[in-house]
Amino acid sequence: MVVRDQVLAASLELALLAGGLNAVLFDPAQGLAGLPLNIAMTLIVDHQVLTPDPAAFVAGLRARPWDGLVVLVTGDAETLRTAFERSQRVAILEMPFVGADLIGAIRAVWPPEIPPRAPP
Repeated sequence: MVVRDQVLAASLELALLAGGLNAVLFDPAQGLAGLPLNIAMTLIVDHQVLTPDPAAFVAGLRARPWDGLVVLVTGDAETLRTAFERSQRVAILEMPFVGADLIGAIRAVWPPEIPPRAPP
């Protein structure tokens, strides 16, 4: 998770763990180049990190070899939903929200893996 607020980071981490998902905390002061995208499944950022705008940020992420999920936390979900309506693996979560909302947004765009079948 990448957030600028430690209280929000702790809340999101607990919600993800409660939902059976792993979370990696990352200090935004380390810069975007230091993001551990090779191990990330969920990336949560606030509007100040998304520079110059959310679309450019996601385009930059797509240029990297990464098969994760981007979760955009915003106060204006409708604008972002329109901007990312054709995007894959981008979940949009509007403030305020509870842990169940976070897990629901993730599962809506990131279906669980189907476990391999046992041999007959």
